[in-house]
Amino acid sequence: MEKSYFLVPILLLCLFIEDVVSRRRHYRGKSSDVKKSYNKIVGGYNTTIQDVPYQVYLLLQMGTDYYQCGGSIISERYILTAAHCLTGITRIYIRAGSTLADSGGTQYNTSRYRQHPFYNPMNSDYDVGIINVPSGITLDGVNTRAVPLPKAGTKINNGTNVLVTGWGDTTENGQVSENLMGVQVPTVSNEECRRSYSTLTSRQFCAGVPEGGKDSCQGDSGGPAVETDTGTQLGIVSFGSGCARPGTPGVYTNVPKVRRWIKMNSGV
Repeated sequence: MEKSYFLVPILLLCLFIEDVVSRRRHYRGKSSDVKKSYNKIVGGYNTTIQDVPYQVYLLLQMGTDYYQCGGSIISERYILTAAHCLTGITRIYIRAGSTLADSGGTQYNTSRYRQHPFYNPMNSDYDVGIINVPSGITLDGVNTRAVPLPKAGTKINNGTNVLVTGWGDTTENGQVSENLMGVQVPTVSNEECRRSYSTLTSRQFCAGVPEGGKDSCQGDSGGPAVETDTGTQLGIVSFGSGCARPGTPGVYTNVPKVRRWIKMNSGV
């Protein structure tokens, strides 16, 4: 599936983040990414921020263009997301504490972020980044709360159910969602996943159902994949071939495998 670029016109400097964040678009891919689709929620259900208070909406500015991604609160000052969401970005607008993408909650903005130095855009290896919010995010424990992270080296067993959330497309080549959505999918073995993605690395894992119909999609990139039993974030939405296709799971960054880098750069 070839990626499209969704552009918005330049905004006047006097417009505040409420106006900026209302102009939602997918994150981009590259024209050479014929099969790769930087991901959304398909086959899921409406949820609320109270159910996933660690989820944040990101609007990323590159020059005069804006792109959508997701992220997760890992502390008062740091958000976890995908490295590919941050490439070439000049400013990041954040909405935290809201079920809706275009209103509610609290808005923050920053230009401070880091991508993993080994991030490889060709195969999405080490697809992890952190965003620093110097002013701090107000964590009220109800609408905003940090998500627990696993210890480095934690094994992700096959068949582990993860909850993936975001405001991305609800069908392949579809429209982004205004309401926060979630979908639960089981992890699959890397051996099985390599039938669809031959370049899969040990810093990645896959999740999906054989019959398709449930997946993340465009606009969900960078969002969390959280183990349903423990509430621990095991993955970061990275990419997939199309969305929710049969026999084609979504690919996620394996958080335990990049845990030391997260700790070193965020203190979390």
